[in-house]
Amino acid sequence: MDFALDETSEQIRDLARDFATNELAPRMAEIDDAHAHPWDIFKQLGELGFYGIIFPEEAGGLGLDFLTYAIVLEEIATGCFNTGLMMGVHTMSTHATYTWGSKELSEKYVPQCMAGEKLFAFALSEPDYGSDAAGIKTRAVKKDGGYVINGTKAWITFGEAADYFLVMATVDPELKSKGITAFIVEKGWDGLSFGEPEKKMGGNGLITSQVILEDVFVPEENRVGDEGVGLKIALGALDGGRIGIAANATGVMRRAFDESLKYAKERIQFGREIIRFQSMQFKFADMAAKIEASSLLTKKAAWLKGKGLPCTKEASIAKLISTDFANEVCSEAVQVMGAYGYMQDYPVERLLRYIKCTQIFEGTNEIQRIVIAKHFM
Repeated sequence: MDFALDETSEQIRDLARDFATNELAPRMAEIDDAHAHPWDIFKQLGELGFYGIIFPEEAGGLGLDFLTYAIVLEEIATGCFNTGLMMGVHTMSTHATYTWGSKELSEKYVPQCMAGEKLFAFALSEPDYGSDAAGIKTRAVKKDGGYVINGTKAWITFGEAADYFLVMATVDPELKSKGITAFIVEKGWDGLSFGEPEKKMGGNGLITSQVILEDVFVPEENRVGDEGVGLKIALGALDGGRIGIAANATGVMRRAFDESLKYAKERIQFGREIIRFQSMQFKFADMAAKIEASSLLTKKAAWLKGKGLPCTKEASIAKLISTDFANEVCSEAVQVMGAYGYMQDYPVERLLRYIKCTQIFEGTNEIQRIVIAKHFM
């Protein structure tokens, strides 16, 4: 298992690092406080080619591997959590369409999403069905060359800002998981509406809301894959999504570490910098170990996915460990900075609010433990 990058991947990583440092980090608070989708940043990522990293060159992508994608995502999240999450969700939805959709469907939707011209949301969860994805109630009834869909999707990242939605619905509730089917729904279609943007603890640079489908007609050609494979599509996408969340969490940890270490080297107490106290050094040693472990677990899962090997367990492990560690590291960063860390004038307070959600979405960490346990039952 080799995590070394070739020259092209190194160049993309360095480009992402420079962009995160010079463009994203100075605007992190601004993006979050705007409570609106950061369209200029979204388009810049497309222009830089970041959405096309894992797509083959013949499809208009960069033809690189999933390991490169995860490393780039970590760099982006170090600069801005909102931007890292945006890149992860958008890429996950686009890649699922490329992987499972027809050639015509892929050619219609994927290029403009890779270019950052259109925004793609992932719509699986419902008000009563989050962890229990197989129990979703959104219904798709076949009719006149297509399907009529009714249902409500909840906690959908991008909400009304998205142009396209990868919607999971059941064609037959009696079939349970085997009835779930995937569809692409476009904003502006009759019957599609949105709830009010959710008021969240953190990550407010991206809108989150309900997506409501009332007699929305979807042409049959907008079905992604065959009937009944929707849950397989969703879970396959979530393997990549969980690796993406792990990369995001690792990036946020790095930012929290750097911010608090800079403070510890400057803050004078009892006549010396607080980093010189052993108790403080132990905190940073623990934080560094958690960041390194998270990064390696994420790279392992990404390497496996890039090779086309089974990675569900490894993706869940990476997501579980990195997001739990990220919450601990961000909390310690606040503690290191004391009263200053608790103030909104410093970024670590914001990072701590951001990071909690990573233990919840793309499958709660309790669900990750179930997924992991199934591999040795």
